Formats: sequence, C-alpha cells, structure tokens
Amino acid sequence: MSRRQRSPGPRRPHQHESARHSARRAHAPAEPSEDNPLIPLLRPALRDRDITAFWVTAAPIVEMVSEKAPPAGLPEGVDLLQTFIEIDVAETTALLHMVAAVSTQEDLRQRALTALSTRRQPMPPQVQGIGQAAVGGSTVFSDTAGDNLMIEIALPQAVRAVLIVYIARDPLPYVKDAFVVGAPLRQIHADYRRIMGEDGYSLDDVLEVLSPEQTGACLAQALGATPAGAESPEGGGEQWPMLRPFVEFIRGLLPASGPGYDGGGHIIGSEERGLVAEDELADGRELRDGESGFDPDGGSPPWILEDGTDLVEDFLASPQARAVDQGDATAQLAMFLFLVASGATGDPLGWTAEMSEWVAGEMLPTNPVLSNDAMDEVPSVLPALITWAHTRSGIAPDRTLAVLEVVSPLLAELPARRADPRKRARRLEENVEYALESGDPREVRRADLAMRVGGYEELETLEVAPLPAELLVLDGIAEDLHARLREIDAHLVAGLDRLAGSHLELGGPVIGDEFLTACRRLLARAARLDPVALRRKASTRITAGTLAWIIGRGNDLVGHPPSPLRAGDLLRAFEIAGSPSQRSDTLMRAAALPRCFVGVALGDAELLTASARQGIRRTRDVLDADEADR
Repeated sequence: MSRRQRSPGPRRPHQHESARHSARRAHAPAEPSEDNPLIPLLRPALRDRDITAFWVTAAPIVEMVSEKAPPAGLPEGVDLLQTFIEIDVAETTALLHMVAAVSTQEDLRQRALTALSTRRQPMPPQVQGIGQAAVGGSTVFSDTAGDNLMIEIALPQAVRAVLIVYIARDPLPYVKDAFVVGAPLRQIHADYRRIMGEDGYSLDDVLEVLSPEQTGACLAQALGATPAGAESPEGGGEQWPMLRPFVEFIRGLLPASGPGYDGGGHIIGSEERGLVAEDELADGRELRDGESGFDPDGGSPPWILEDGTDLVEDFLASPQARAVDQGDATAQLAMFLFLVASGATGDPLGWTAEMSEWVAGEMLPTNPVLSNDAMDEVPSVLPALITWAHTRSGIAPDRTLAVLEVVSPLLAELPARRADPRKRARRLEENVEYALESGDPREVRRADLAMRVGGYEELETLEVAPLPAELLVLDGIAEDLHARLREIDAHLVAGLDRLAGSHLELGGPVIGDEFLTACRRLLARAARLDPVALRRKASTRITAGTLAWIIGRGNDLVGHPPSPLRAGDLLRAFEIAGSPSQRSDTLMRAAALPRCFVGVALGDAELLTASARQGIRRTRDVLDADEADR
C-alpha cells in the first residue's frame, strides 16, 4: 500500500474520520439534569465535531437567559440562569461560558463567571476560549442585491471560524442571513473561488478587504436596521435569526468608528460593482452545510498537493527527518499532523507557535486516533516536521527556534499528560463517538468493548485471570482520608457479606474476593484523583453501597436479566432506600471513568472480574471472525 493510500492512524473503526462531518449522536439515559428541557438540546451540539455547532445552538438560549423568558416546560418567573448554575454537568458549564462571553447584561456575565470558577469539566477550545475571541480579518464581495461580509473569528488553540453575514440593500442595509463556518478565512475564500469559478466568475475580481473599523460600522448599521423579530430568509436561514446574539457578540469585538453604508446602500469607499444576481449565488451559501475542509471520500488528502507532491514522502526523505524512525507509525503520524494543520489553519505546513502549542499541549493528549507506537514517535517527529515545514515555506530560522522553544517543554510533558486518567477517559469517549459516526453497528460494539477495558490495544491483549484478593491500598492518598476510607471499606465488607448471605447461590465468583478487590481499587482511585469528593459529608455506608453498585453495573453483574443480581437487592444489603444515581455520578467523575451512553463503563480491565473479561473477549472474537469473513 502506498503512503498516499494509507490513513493517518492505526487500524481503528474511525481511521478515515474527517475533521468536519456530521455526527450521529446517541442520547444518554435520563438524568436529573433532564428536568431542564434545554440541556438535551445542548448535549449533541457540545459533542459535535463541527466547532461552530455549540455556538449556533447556545446563542438563542443565551438570549432566553437575558430576556428571562423560560421555555415551555419551566414555570413562569423562573431564574433560567440559576437553573443552569445549579446543575453541574458539562452542558451547563459550556452554556455558562457562552453567557459569560455573549450576554449583554453585566450581572448575568458576572454570575456565570462566578459559577464557572467552581466547575471542573474539561471544555473543547471553541467553548473554553469563546471569551478570548478576536476578529482576525474581514473581506466582502457584492452581488446586485447586497454584500457578503466575511469575518474571521480567532480563538486560542488555533481555533478559526468565519461569520458570513449577507447584508441586503433594499429598502436600506439590513441583515438578511448569517451563519458561521468552522474553517479559516483563506479556506472560505478558496471554496467561494472554486464555486464561482465553476459558473464563470472570479472571486478575486470583486473581493475587497475591509478595515476593522469599517467592518464594525457596516455590521452595526445593518443590525440596527434589522427588526428584533426578523424572520428566516426564504430558502435558507438555518442559523439566522437564531444566531443574532452571536452576531451581536462579534460586532462588539469590532470598533465602529469607520464609514459604513451610504444613502444608496453601498459601502462607502467600496466600488459599486454588482457581480451577479443574488439567486445565482445561492449555491455558494451552501458552505454552511460543511463543504469547507478535507473530505476523505472526495479528493486528495491534505498531504498530497495539486501537483502530486506527497508531503509525507518529502518530509521523510528530508535532512530534518534523518534521525526519526522511518516505519509505518511515523508515516501515519506525519499524515495525521498534516491533516490537523490543514484543518486548523487551511495549510498543512501552517505550524505557527499557537498551532504547535495547541497540538502538543491540548490535542495530542486526548486524541484517540493515534496508536501507542505513533505517539511514541511524537517527541522526535513533531520538532523535525515543524523545522522542515518552516524551511520549505521560507520561514526565518529564528521564528522556527521560537516555535520549538514553545513546543519542547510540552513534548517533555506529553507522556504524563496523555497518561492522565481524565485525558484517557476522554479518548475512550471519542472512540465511541467516532464509531457512532461510522454508522456501522459492529464498530460501535467494538468501541464499546474498548471503552470497558481501556482502549483498542488493551482489548486485543485482554487477559482473563481472576483479580487477586487485595486489602485497601492507601498509598498516595491524603492521610486525612485514611480513617474515612477504612470506614467505607468496612461497610463494603459488611454489605457484601449480607448480600452473599441472602443470595447464597451468588457467593464466590460474583460477589467474592474479585468483586471486593474491584470495589477497593475504585475507592482508592477516586480518593487519589479527587480527594475533595471523598471529603464531602456523605454517608460512608451509602458511599460503600454506591461503589458496589458501580462495580456491579460495570461488570454486568447488577441490573436487569441476564445480570444475576438485581440492583434493589444490592442496595438493600447496604440499607440504601433511594437511587444511587447522584452519588454514583460524583464518584464516577472523581475516579475519571468515561461517560457511557448506556450503562456503566469502568474504562479499565483492572476493575473487571474474570467473568466480565471472558464475556468481553468472547464478543471480541465474534467480531474478529465476522470481520475476517467479510
């Protein structure tokens, strides 16, 4: 197989995953957070691989919060922002970031910022960095009826998007349509250049650069003339007018001191040259549907240039790559890095300091695509690739040195950051998300098995020997927790003894030494990773029962048939009357378990009993045989 045909990663269900195709999302089981009807709307948008999806979904909710207008399902007069503050989940944390940045009301922004100071959920860069958004540049081209204003939005960690606003001239300039696209401005120009070229027009003949002052003035003037109750334009408007709060936010990032529109509806100082009738440009607006970016099924990958040059081959043959391993893992890593750079900057060679810092510090620790072998090559390959890319692009050596100085300490920390349990959990979650996007039920099943044992490579090497009998290990745990953990452990022993006594047929392999060992390991892990969660004034008995419930669910031993034990029987053995869901959420977050759409995933073979691992291996072997037969 030639390098041109290889995918940028190891054999995975999602190896041909594009950076920008629509996700097929499954909904999580009902939780207390579902009491707020808006949270289910936010969940798929937060997980969407389109960086603009959450902005689009959250913008009208921010407006609801600002107007104190609760949606159907919530009582009149409710403090909508407070309902999000009181529910500590990833979706509400993301919305609080949007409120803190986008809301026009200072008191709401301050309340959101205060609440965010207590939140711990990791956020994607397009959410975490929304408060640091800046305008990178603006261009415009016109048709006979209005102006297509394109504003690049720059966020930390090399996040780039473009707000495209169509400002109609008649009866006076107003916003007729607006949408955001998750791509840099240069990529949007390239897409419009191609679309218009197919119809015999040249973007370069009409494209003009606007200053920040004039961009702000034009947008402010058009928004001021647009009624608050503006309707969606005929034949479009998937995002407008719902996106208006976000457009107003971007307008606020711009000065408005420049010249705007003249009395005839034309930008002052701009040539009045209509290109083509508005309806003939309708196809160009389909950029909102995701034309921008690399499509692995529709054209060359970004490491193959138009003249046929293979950047991977050129890099590996270069003096800069002389010291790196020349195996498949390195080639796959190089492909992946070119793909990432192209998606983030529009240029596979666009290794700026900001881009390099994001890749080394944030993206690689949580990326699930690369194999362990490829990850081992990152510290040697990334600096060599950056140096080669800068040399090929004619970038001065001192600028290259500055980038490498930023990247070097992050590469030294990369193994530890990647091994961090929370980063590891996020990789397991993304494996399932990618498999869901593939639409192949076999790949979804394999990804689910990998999530349960800790990853694809762990699934391939899974052993089935029973867990040993172990005492509670307190090494590495804060001393002030030792007494509390011993008390929880005593409740574990007593509760499991009661359970075994009432279900004698379950003694031994189901609730014997293996089960207790798994419970003790989970308790110790939660205490090491998040001691605060164990210092809370929760009942030690309820904590013990909840740990047993988590381990039971994660090993398919507790629940509905064919699980051998009912949840109610286990909870009664620990004298727990209600549902353990709230305490279980706290403990699972503390132990950095991956979030599972259905059931409980322990994310580690060291927490699985032999019977659970045997079942997983049987299912894996069936999937392998099925794949071999295809």
